[in-house]
Amino acid sequence: MARIYEPTKGQLRAWAKWVRERPASVREVAQRFNPWTLYRVKSTGQRVVISSFQETKDGAVTITVEVSGQYNAVMFDREVFGYGPDDLEECDLPAADAVIGTLLSPEQVDDNIDLMRVLVRPDLWVLDLHGKAVRKQ
Repeated sequence: MARIYEPTKGQLRAWAKWVRERPASVREVAQRFNPWTLYRVKSTGQRVVISSFQETKDGAVTITVEVSGQYNAVMFDREVFGYGPDDLEECDLPAADAVIGTLLSPEQVDDNIDLMRVLVRPDLWVLDLHGKAVRKQ
């Protein structure tokens, strides 16, 4: 298990209080996960940090995570929502020789979002005459 930082006693108390105040379904999941531990998404292999918990209309709980170049090799840092708790497991920090990092800054993502949509999902997007990504008909 890898902690990305060591929580203070105050942070531990605040976390415990926050967890106690959640609805039962969220509380149950939040007791298994915390914001100072690194997790691996089983389905993608990415290392992530917990960002938030959501309770769906049917009472299930999903987790939003931060996927960053601090622990992965990614095109851009992002938050991803909708992971089930069973898709996450504690993991170690990347090895010292692991390839990690972020290819594009947030500004570069904004500047190139249309091209990225077409490159990543050519089945859904095409560029129009002005270089703007539009959904395929």
